[in-house]
Amino acid sequence: MKDYFFNRLSLRSVLIINVIAPLLIAMTGAAYIGLNMLEHIAEDRMQEDIQLVARAIRLPVSYSLEKERFGSLSQTLQSVFHIGRVYGAYVFDAQGNRIASVGAVEPDIHQNDLLNVTKDGERTGQYEKIQGRRVYSYFVPLFDTAGKSIGLLQIIREKSDFENYITRLRRRVAVMIAGAGGLIAGFLLLGFHHAAGRYFEALTNSMMQVRSGKRFHRAKETGPLEITSLAKSLNTMLDSLYQSEKEIAERRKTQQALEARLRQSEKMAAIGQLAAGVAHELGGPLSLIDGKAQRCLRDTGIRTAHKETLEDIRNQVRRMNNIVRQLLDFGKGTMRKKRWIQADRVAGSAVATVKKEMGSRAQLLFEGSEPAPFLYVDPLRLEQALINLLKNAVQSGEATAVRLCWELSPQKEVIFTIKDDGTGIADEIKSRIFEPFFSTHKTPGNTGMGLSVVHGIIRDLNGTIQVFDAETGGAGFRVILPPQTKTDHPDQGENDV
Repeated sequence: MKDYFFNRLSLRSVLIINVIAPLLIAMTGAAYIGLNMLEHIAEDRMQEDIQLVARAIRLPVSYSLEKERFGSLSQTLQSVFHIGRVYGAYVFDAQGNRIASVGAVEPDIHQNDLLNVTKDGERTGQYEKIQGRRVYSYFVPLFDTAGKSIGLLQIIREKSDFENYITRLRRRVAVMIAGAGGLIAGFLLLGFHHAAGRYFEALTNSMMQVRSGKRFHRAKETGPLEITSLAKSLNTMLDSLYQSEKEIAERRKTQQALEARLRQSEKMAAIGQLAAGVAHELGGPLSLIDGKAQRCLRDTGIRTAHKETLEDIRNQVRRMNNIVRQLLDFGKGTMRKKRWIQADRVAGSAVATVKKEMGSRAQLLFEGSEPAPFLYVDPLRLEQALINLLKNAVQSGEATAVRLCWELSPQKEVIFTIKDDGTGIADEIKSRIFEPFFSTHKTPGNTGMGLSVVHGIIRDLNGTIQVFDAETGGAGFRVILPPQTKTDHPDQGENDV
């Protein structure tokens, strides 16, 4: 409950409750004790004033009483009354009869008490009530020149004089305590704000800014050692949170990319199975149609129009056979006849094949690091992937030069890069170029299966393929094959394609 209460208070309020308030209470207690002591001292001092007055007039009063000079006795009492500290003065003889008096009240005292005081010959003082007023009476015995008690002198001072003085004293002390408490509280709060409060406010402001969305804001590491340490810990925590969020975002992005690739791979695998089945079923009928047309063309008596029709049929059959062959390539599964081969041999064979098929439509160049890295793959399948990529670049129609490069990355990955200087690939279709039958080329005979076959081959090689905008202005493809696990290289004779 106590912690809950303090958790709802500001640090300044806690300082007031735990430091300033106890300090003021202690000051008040000390002032109360000191004030009581001062009250007793003041009361004793005021009583001593009456006693001094009584002693001062004792001899003149005793002499006047002894000589029965009542006129001078009254004058002496009048002089005492004019001092201002005396409320009344009275003279009694040895029998307790009042002889002279000066004052506003009549003393209410029994004759026997006066006789006892006169008989004992001792001074005494007491508080008493006379006519409803609280007064302080001081009695002094009077003696003649022979030392015989001849009377009594009574000096009265009203108790309100004592009370008024003490009241004024209390007020002054209260004002002093209040002023001192206010000054102490002010100095403590000001000192706290200067020493720690402003730095805590800066920390709070920093946390509020971070909370409002300023994730890169950091607290100033200034102030006392403890606050500086707290600011450093806060900044370290914010840096850790930012780094953790960054890592989580990167992991989420990577996971999404992997999931997208997995979905694409699953889709391509399913399409590959379907394509292989369709190609197998179409192969027989197409061969039959082509054979029948060929036999018909051997008839010398066939008409020219029919001959042209049969040639068109055979051309379309050849086109369909090309599609079937690509479907079979797309539907092929695992690698066959894997062996070690150098990257430059595969690249050179692919370039030579494309030059033979495509002629001089574009300049084909290939280059790479020497010695060329080794690969443990099915050379024919990898060569087919590179051929399809080179054909895709040449068939763009705008490319005048196509470059095939290879290299070995620091991570021991073998990387093939194909770049052209054509018009490139639009960003909105980059995510679809590996889909079957999708193509932007209008070249006759293009089926849109070339890049899909490439994707399947690279997938079976456990590699990745990336499309990017080449610095030459056209499209770029990057084939990344994982590090090879075998360390023993076969002899050179086995490296031939």
